[in-house]
Amino acid sequence: MKPNHVVTYDGLPASAGAAHSLRTRKPRAAYEHVSRFVDGNTSPISFAEVGFRIWSGGPEDVTARLVSRTEEALGGPRRRDRTHTEWAVGADVLEAMLDLLGDAGTDARTGHGHSLAAVTWSAPVRLIDSTTGGVYEGIDADTFGMFPVDGYGRMLGESGVRATIGTASSSLSLWLNFPADERLAVAAAQVQENLPFRLSTKHWRTWQPTRDGRGYRSTRIPAPL
Repeated sequence: MKPNHVVTYDGLPASAGAAHSLRTRKPRAAYEHVSRFVDGNTSPISFAEVGFRIWSGGPEDVTARLVSRTEEALGGPRRRDRTHTEWAVGADVLEAMLDLLGDAGTDARTGHGHSLAAVTWSAPVRLIDSTTGGVYEGIDADTFGMFPVDGYGRMLGESGVRATIGTASSSLSLWLNFPADERLAVAAAQVQENLPFRLSTKHWRTWQPTRDGRGYRSTRIPAPL
């Protein structure tokens, strides 16, 4: 395994039930924030996975209307369980689903006050070097031996973006891998420029190989911003 180092930003860990608020209750505006960041800062590794969810626990009449309109647009769900029903969303109907969320309004909430419905969007990506216009060389999952950082499928060297665009609120969870050298401050500033919220100061880590070369260990570092 190569003795490479990398800096990561984990903001905020979805495994801990948290994510950055996109600071708007308008679904289309929230999606535009996500698109601006993704288009301006990342290069996709594969196609995004897009879904539409309707949670249990909301007003029966509102839920019934949402389910009916969703099935008209998407057909039958791909998953149904006690907490929510989920559909796959193709690129050709994404705009229609954002309109559906907007039409439902911010009062479409569960009994706990959460969004009753949401578009979910997630994709593995690589960060773009603003000085070259290309991705950072040597920062990818293969370079770091496909090293898993947790039990949620994240790997060292591979960044990821996960957004939830909901009727009541919208959020963005980020797992970003930066160069651990003199380019770090500029890279972090470039990411910050395209986000509607401040990056956390507490979720930055540097990773380096363990002594036996079989894995990596991390140490928390101050925010480079």
